[in-house]
Amino acid sequence: MGKSATVLGREIGKTGREMNVLLYRYGYLAGEPGAYSLTDKGEKYGTQEDHYRGNVRSLHYYRQWTTTTWSDETLAALLNDMTNAPTPPELADSFRDDDLTVAEAEPVGATDRGASSTGTRADLRMVAIAAALLVGAKAAQIAAPHAQRWWSETAVPATSRVLKRLKRQDPSDNDAET
Repeated sequence: MGKSATVLGREIGKTGREMNVLLYRYGYLAGEPGAYSLTDKGEKYGTQEDHYRGNVRSLHYYRQWTTTTWSDETLAALLNDMTNAPTPPELADSFRDDDLTVAEAEPVGATDRGASSTGTRADLRMVAIAAALLVGAKAAQIAAPHAQRWWSETAVPATSRVLKRLKRQDPSDNDAET
């Protein structure tokens, strides 16, 4: 055991969400999106495990979630159920308004021929620029005290010494050399 719905879905060209809808429709899962449980049929092929992280005393920092993993035989059993069923079972009311739960959607990676992917690239570029600016701002914030100390303890005294030397030089010495 050890495959998620996403991994199972990739094998047949579906997303994890679409795979969960299929598993729900054919009786492997019960409940609603985000709160699934295994049915008796699903317990033959999958297991659920609860995970916890954080401080129990703090609701903000305490997280809990459940993961469902499926055996290698799950996909074969599901595909068998899909081919033997005269019509696919109906979805529950909680699925009706969700456009992304349509199990018969196009395979993963399918795109419209007229659509361009430049919008996504531009969005990713903007996210990368924003991230770089945030990192740079944080680095400047961290470096500011060190830079101020360097400026006041090293740069200003060295500049003052150079200026004093230049002022000490006699301008007549410069005329005599030329």
